[in-house]
Amino acid sequence: MAFRSEADAARWAAARGVDLGATVPVETLGELSRGWYAGRLSDHWRPSSAKTKQALLRESGLVGAFWQLHPS
Repeated sequence: MAFRSEADAARWAAARGVDLGATVPVETLGELSRGWYAGRLSDHWRPSSAKTKQALLRESGLVGAFWQLHPS
């Protein structure tokens, strides 16, 4: 979900009795998505490995248990 501020997100979560979880600036999401979906429209595109995706998260500053991918 998108919110104007972290405070707005916190109020939304509190009003619903749910944990806020992680909040991420939209600029960070944009940076992450450029790498995550790079080449997606190419006929030769193949999904990235979990290792590559984890590196993209780390490079975007998204680290810690919340951002740890689990192999499928």
